Amino acid sequence: MHELLLFASAPANQHHELLQQLAGLTAMQPRHRLERHLVFKATRKTGQINTRLGGGSQDVQGAELQRLTKMLTGATYYTQVVGVVNESDFGASTDTYDFDSQLWRMEWRDIPEAGTRSAVTSRLMSNAVLPHGDVVATMNSWGYEFVTEYVVEGDVFIHNDVVLFLHRVLNYSDEAPKTQQPQKMLPPFKDLTLLDRSGSYLLQTAVTVQDGSNPEMVKTATQHLFRLKEQLRTAVRLEQADRLSLDTRVK
Repeated sequence: MHELLLFASAPANQHHELLQQLAGLTAMQPRHRLERHLVFKATRKTGQINTRLGGGSQDVQGAELQRLTKMLTGATYYTQVVGVVNESDFGASTDTYDFDSQLWRMEWRDIPEAGTRSAVTSRLMSNAVLPHGDVVATMNSWGYEFVTEYVVEGDVFIHNDVVLFLHRVLNYSDEAPKTQQPQKMLPPFKDLTLLDRSGSYLLQTAVTVQDGSNPEMVKTATQHLFRLKEQLRTAVRLEQADRLSLDTRVK
């Protein structure tokens, strides 16, 4: 699959107004979203991996297996494992937040394509659902080691086939204990710190194209992004991202 994108920065003092504008444009209320993002680094050599999951977990089947194999056997990349959480999970005890029951999905994103004439960012992408449980052990068995994690807070809107995500990145406090593993218990939400200390938000607009080699599908998706760009031009300036800023390759 291919993902076509445009991005815009929004100052913190315009956040509420922009939420209202996006709600009016999409005719829907924002869907608030909190995500844990675990970052893993590929350490194995390019080649076949065993996508059978140990530890009593069921095997990944069908299309999920195909997606996993394609993601994990190519060149080495940083890959993210994402889990949706609630604000009530932060600062909670293990009685209310169970890390080993957290549902996860793997997100693989290639470096954006170079030399394209299009004015949108285009990159290969794939997602795969992972069984819950010890995701670190699973990723280690596939040749990936845990690097770090962060939290994404934002609001999602849907406009035709475009997904709009107005969000910002939150880090754990510098006073949080440093570990080589993901946090088993989440700190209080108020203790998270902004990656961008100005509080600015990033608006990501994305269209997923099933067949990126189909010119008509890509053209239609691009036109939808351009139309959205024009509709929002008085509020934000949607643009391509710098290609190297989205480089996911392990050096």
